[in-house]
Amino acid sequence: FADPAALSIPDTILRNAYRAGYELLQVAMVGTQLFGVRVAVMLTALPLLGLLYGVAVADGLVQRALRRAGGGRESGSIYHRAKHGQIVVLVAGAAACLLVPSATDTRLLREFAMITAAVLARVQSSYYKKHL
Repeated sequence: FADPAALSIPDTILRNAYRAGYELLQVAMVGTQLFGVRVAVMLTALPLLGLLYGVAVADGLVQRALRRAGGGRESGSIYHRAKHGQIVVLVAGAAACLLVPSATDTRLLREFAMITAAVLARVQSSYYKKHL
């Protein structure tokens, strides 16, 4: 398209459109690349999230067993709030990490969201009311 030689009519239209939108195409390509890198970084954090979640659930189940043996209180509302809170925290954390339109380091935000989700998983499993 850089050659100014005459082309067919459709090719001329395409060349003119490409020249007019060259800067927008560059911005779109860089934005797509940045989004892809951020998704890859989020995917590399999944093993840590799984480890945190597993430890938190195990600790919560131990706390549940201690509570049930000692005749402690049960709370279905705490269980459900913790269950729904995990989804909110993880989705909001992922959206904040992926959709920030500036070059920011999102490690602290990502780690805060993972730890908060793990704490909520511990609370959820410690107030689980069903028999295991």
